[in-house]
Amino acid sequence: MGVVQFKSVNIDNGKQETVDFGSRVINASVAVQGFDISYSKDHHLREMDIKAGLGGINGSQVTATATAKMHDDSNNYGYGSVNVLVIAETDA
Repeated sequence: MGVVQFKSVNIDNGKQETVDFGSRVINASVAVQGFDISYSKDHHLREMDIKAGLGGINGSQVTATATAKMHDDSNNYGYGSVNVLVIAETDA
């Protein structure tokens, strides 16, 4: 039976981060814990896209990805970061 471990990491839009759990990862998932995104000036908001993704598992490491972007009707874009919770089942 595996051990479930949790680690949190902040990832900028379009980037990825690798987290090491110290022992072989059997299974992993990610979840959005929070996000930070803003315009430098006052804008209406048309659409916001906030995501966390599982990039892969390699031995004791889990790679997570993030998207944090928004835009208005005038195609003014804003980008931010996502606080990602990485959940891993490890063999020790």
